[in-house]
Amino acid sequence: MDRYAAAARRTAALEDWLLLFFTCSSAGWLWEVLLTAAATGRWVNRGLLHGPWLPVYGVGGVLLAAALGRFRRDPAAALALGALLGGGVEYATALILEQWYHRRWWDYTGWTGSIQGRVCLASLAGFALAGWLASRWGEPLLRRFSRMPPAVRRLLCRSVGVLFALDWALSLLRPNAGAGVAAPL
Repeated sequence: MDRYAAAARRTAALEDWLLLFFTCSSAGWLWEVLLTAAATGRWVNRGLLHGPWLPVYGVGGVLLAAALGRFRRDPAAALALGALLGGGVEYATALILEQWYHRRWWDYTGWTGSIQGRVCLASLAGFALAGWLASRWGEPLLRRFSRMPPAVRRLLCRSVGVLFALDWALSLLRPNAGAGVAAPL
């Protein structure tokens, strides 16, 4: 294989992982918005960014898909590792956001198994389920992305990537921190 073909394959693989990141980020945003709406009866745009994505879910989804694909036939390992990896990402993200913005985007204080309000047993159970799902469907989803026509995949990646980068830049200056989203420390 010549080096141009190898470079094209690496680019396509990177695009597949980026699409997985954007898909998980948007699915996480939808999950949070629907949970909040069910609990409060109000539509709240959750998260630091202004657009329909929560990068913590994107990072978690990519990490889980990359790490847990080999545990497809071992659901107990996928569940346990999903809880550990997802909980670690959530805890680290909470620490970073608190340090940078002096606000909390979530607080599990008072929840069963809460660790400094940053993770709790309920969130770990959600990550366990996500780990199992990632072990079962992460790789098939990546294969679906890889079957897209290269020009379409590239355009989709670049378009969403530009929107995401613009949102991220805006949110670094002025994060989404309105009522029901983030509370001062």
